[in-house]
Amino acid sequence: MRKTMLALTLALAVSTCARASVVPPAAVVDGQVTVTVNGARIDTYGLARRQGGEVVVPLRPVSQALGATSVMWEPEADCVKVTAPDLELWVPFYKEYAEANGRCWYIPGGVDTVNDRTLVPLDFLLWAFGAKAASSGQYVELTPTGKPLAAAGSFYDSDDLYWLSHIIYAEAGNQPLVGQIAVGNVVINRTYDDEFPGTIKAVIFDRRYGVQFTPAYSGSIDMSPSSDSVAAAKLALEGFETVDGALYFASRRAAQHCWASRHCPVVAEIADHVFFGDEIT
Repeated sequence: MRKTMLALTLALAVSTCARASVVPPAAVVDGQVTVTVNGARIDTYGLARRQGGEVVVPLRPVSQALGATSVMWEPEADCVKVTAPDLELWVPFYKEYAEANGRCWYIPGGVDTVNDRTLVPLDFLLWAFGAKAASSGQYVELTPTGKPLAAAGSFYDSDDLYWLSHIIYAEAGNQPLVGQIAVGNVVINRTYDDEFPGTIKAVIFDRRYGVQFTPAYSGSIDMSPSSDSVAAAKLALEGFETVDGALYFASRRAAQHCWASRHCPVVAEIADHVFFGDEIT
């Protein structure tokens, strides 16, 4: 889950919505929702709904209501491109992430389509457009702010993005996105742990207790990362976590005999890797 989640907790924002006195909090359940912007109802074709703790909405009408000037299908890229003042979104159909101003938002399983309508997490659009939301029962009220998401160039540290994307590709470039994000999580988690250096580059090249990341010394870290590995690095830097608190990982074969397997709890097993938490003392 995302540590620094910018998404509003729609189901808990009951007290901020004018309809709170009409629809009690107990009515907040999975199912169809009504979405309004500045009090005006949006035609969401009956597709806006709350499911599994989040609200999903059709991309076009909600984007337009929040200020989009263009919503275009891009067949060559197999994605939908949304443009608004100082904002550009790319929503692909074959990836598990979407982009806004060069930054990434994690969508496990990818976007859904119903009746040729593209459904996206409402939180993604709130994040991208800088909009606010309040929720009561099956009603969600959106308020545009006119302050879209800061662009990637002003958000990511270029050195951090470079090294993180390279180590992700070298260690897990053949793994699913969830596993690539997990490797990024391990590196970033180490920067916050007193047992490791405090920067991403220093963590990757750390040798105080032996080589920590073989690609840093074998030369494979110099390979150009794939677009998915760059996206995984961005997602990790945005705060998305797929292995909560992991500090170590190893291949399944190496994990049977590695130091971490004897001293640390298993946090997750993803594809070819096993991820471990902090040492048990």
